[in-house]
Amino acid sequence: MKFEFVNVCRRPKWPLWAVLIVMLWLALGITAVLLSSHLDRPVSLCLFKRVTGVPCPTCGFTRGGLCFLRGRPDQALLYNPLLFSVLGLFTAAVGMRVLFARSLKIQLTVNERIITWLLAVVLLAVNWIYVILYIG
Repeated sequence: MKFEFVNVCRRPKWPLWAVLIVMLWLALGITAVLLSSHLDRPVSLCLFKRVTGVPCPTCGFTRGGLCFLRGRPDQALLYNPLLFSVLGLFTAAVGMRVLFARSLKIQLTVNERIITWLLAVVLLAVNWIYVILYIG
């Protein structure tokens, strides 16, 4: 495994699909908050949960993000622990790029890449089990 800091442009060129996904997620989250307050009950945005009755691995991201923005990181962590990993990595990557015009480049061998993917799948599975037990 080899780590290297590389110089990059301070302003990232975000792919259009990524921007659209974030905008859609924010729009759905705002809609859910408005509907929840209007209907006096929580509104589920998860299509997977509506169809199967089982929460998806990312269930709780929106509620956790809203709790985090309201100053309740302890409650946000309970909704979905994976949220903090994603937010932390994203914040660190964007912060390093914007503040220092640098990005971390990680070079992995084939075996290290396989191990990394397996670890990611295991962590996602453990998170999903937690979400099923806590939210489900």
